[in-house]
Amino acid sequence: MRVKTGSCRVREWVAMKRSLSIVLLLGTLLSACGESDEEQAQDAVCDARASIQKQVEELSGLTLDTATAASVGDSLMAIRDDLEQIGEAQGDLSDERKQEVESANKDFRSQFQSIAKELSTSLSASGAKEQFQAAVSQLADTYRQSFAGVDCS
Repeated sequence: MRVKTGSCRVREWVAMKRSLSIVLLLGTLLSACGESDEEQAQDAVCDARASIQKQVEELSGLTLDTATAASVGDSLMAIRDDLEQIGEAQGDLSDERKQEVESANKDFRSQFQSIAKELSTSLSASGAKEQFQAAVSQLADTYRQSFAGVDCS
């Protein structure tokens, strides 16, 4: 009887090991069935778009009294990184979506560069309050105009 019991345990262990192997294999196969490159690119674009919006809103909420060179610089760097992320993701989008995103990214980027320069210098210049508010307002308008057509719903 001991031989049978030991033999049964060995069989149970082998069966359990096989079952575990099958579960692990299925898990690996299912994880490979995730999002397509296009879906991942779409998610990256929408995440970056949302991040840009957040940074623009944060900048809009600053006053000359609350704005620091570091806080403005951090927001501008985050926007620049988001624009890079959008640029990198564009290649995996469908042709129609790619055109839409490229156009929005190009339009915003060109305005962003001049506005960022203005924001960087307005913190120490005379008439800084008006310059700062105008630059932030222009950045918010540019964001709305550029990315309004990029649907992320």
